[in-house]
Amino acid sequence: MAVGIPEYRLPGNTLNSEIQAIEKMGVKIKTNVTFGKDITLESLKADGFSATFMAIGLHGGRPLGVENEDADGVLQGVDFLRDVAMGNDVSIGNDVLVIGGGNVAIDVALCAKRKGADNVTLVCLESRDEMPAWKHEIEEALEGDINIVNSFGPKNFFIDKSNRVSGIEFKTCSAVFDEDGHFSPQYDENDCQAFFGDTIIVAIGQSTDLEHITEQDIATTRVGGLFADPVTLQTPIEWVFAGGDAFYGPKSVVDAVSCGNEAAESIHRFINGLDLKEGREKIWEFEKPDIINEPLKNRTTVRCLDPEARECNFLEVSYGYDESEAKTEADRCLKCGICSECYQCVDACLAGAIDHSQTVMEETLEVGSVILCPGNDVFDPSTLEDIYHYKTSPNVMTSLEFERILSASGPTMGHLVRPSDEKEPERIAWLQCIGSRDTNRCGNGYCSSVCCMYAVKEAMIAKEHSKGDLDTVIFNMDIRTFGKDYEKYYLRAKDDDGVKFEKARIHTIDEIGDTGNLRLRYADEAGTIQEEEFDMVVLSVGLQVSESAIHTANLLDIELNKNNFAKTAPFTPMETSRPGVFACGVFQGPKDIPTSVTEASAAACAAGRYMAEARG
Repeated sequence: MAVGIPEYRLPGNTLNSEIQAIEKMGVKIKTNVTFGKDITLESLKADGFSATFMAIGLHGGRPLGVENEDADGVLQGVDFLRDVAMGNDVSIGNDVLVIGGGNVAIDVALCAKRKGADNVTLVCLESRDEMPAWKHEIEEALEGDINIVNSFGPKNFFIDKSNRVSGIEFKTCSAVFDEDGHFSPQYDENDCQAFFGDTIIVAIGQSTDLEHITEQDIATTRVGGLFADPVTLQTPIEWVFAGGDAFYGPKSVVDAVSCGNEAAESIHRFINGLDLKEGREKIWEFEKPDIINEPLKNRTTVRCLDPEARECNFLEVSYGYDESEAKTEADRCLKCGICSECYQCVDACLAGAIDHSQTVMEETLEVGSVILCPGNDVFDPSTLEDIYHYKTSPNVMTSLEFERILSASGPTMGHLVRPSDEKEPERIAWLQCIGSRDTNRCGNGYCSSVCCMYAVKEAMIAKEHSKGDLDTVIFNMDIRTFGKDYEKYYLRAKDDDGVKFEKARIHTIDEIGDTGNLRLRYADEAGTIQEEEFDMVVLSVGLQVSESAIHTANLLDIELNKNNFAKTAPFTPMETSRPGVFACGVFQGPKDIPTSVTEASAAACAAGRYMAEARG
């Protein structure tokens, strides 16, 4: 990272802050030390080290295998990048040729341009579409006035009497890969072209620098990498471990960090005498989401430093996203809701409850009765984006999301802050009947029964969590407090705790500039249009039957009512249309927890009575 990634991509102060964080953890970093020369395995053992991890990277280049490649003026790309990163003097002249088509070759070309070269030409085997470099890096090179020449391979170098390179002849590459997709370049030796330059930089690949390494009897592979167990990263020398690019070949920084974590686990087990392989060799499969019906949205373009401002300096090129751009890019998320191969849940679950090796098991059970209580879904306000801006404004959230903010185990550990800027809100509005009592927009004409009371509860708890005098307003058609002592709780909130109740349906929500605040427009009881500004808006979303519950009901041949709740009779509310199958909880109709518990007892009694004769 320090000598291979140019500073215009990874600024030195950013990297140094990461290194300082490691040092603060107690890690001692010694520089200017050559392994095999300044220290050896024997000396490390004598100094009391119990384990060694070899993460030596790929600091060597790969030669072209063309005659006169060792002439003066022919450089290796990784050596050139290292000299640039370390501030060493680099003399490359005005005209530079770069050979290669990958990301390293692009970096070499752009660094040569920044180091004063007037003309930089990059020549590679691949066609433009076949180039292994990332598309955005190719575009950046073109913006940097790099001339890219495709479909040519090196034939021979031109050298003068002083053994100084002056150019190179290229032959046309007619095909890079064979029919099976393997790297097998084909050339037309009769179609050649010469290119001339002061310096030629070869950047066709990377290799491990094994100087002094083999003298330590450390095993290497046929292609010149470090040899180690693919699971434990242990080399044939049991107390030596290897990983990173030198082990598996060139990959990303993310892969290197992951490999370091695996090596740390192995070293921990080795030092403590534990089995290095137990529970670690896994084959995980994943399911790709179905995106056939998903709209194709273009990636949000990352703002970059103007090409003219990049010349002769190493200022950071990519600015990243501002808040608005980040929201637009995040909106491209497919929201798959299925496993997408990251497996971070395994590491995050402290209880170790997630087991990806489990397989589906099907069992057939004979039962005398069935009680259905599959719970519920909450209404998704994304379908009403034109009114509530739930998807685009971070300060508009559902009641469930607000519950998490109030929870000590939630994302803010119970601290009342709004998502956009983590500032404590001064005014919060609750909007009632979102997804309930609305036949016009969502089709759910029923009352969800619980929304009024949980909004009152959230407003009271929010006031308790606030350090200041929090203003809370609940916009409603009416407050339904039909449970035991619910009316007392409502009156306590209104009269004692200062929660305001406004009888109105919100007409419009607008985000106010860059403040993140929200302007609400509504008609009060007198019919007058009012406007108020709030820091946050909480949508009191209603309850509805889940698609999986509907599917289960269809499998069991149970009738549902127009709102997809189980169809029951007033005097037999637990009995469904199929004898022996009973329903309780929200599946029978929207209700609160105490009523659900009562119904569960009733359903159990009904099921027991139904089976009484068979059970004797």
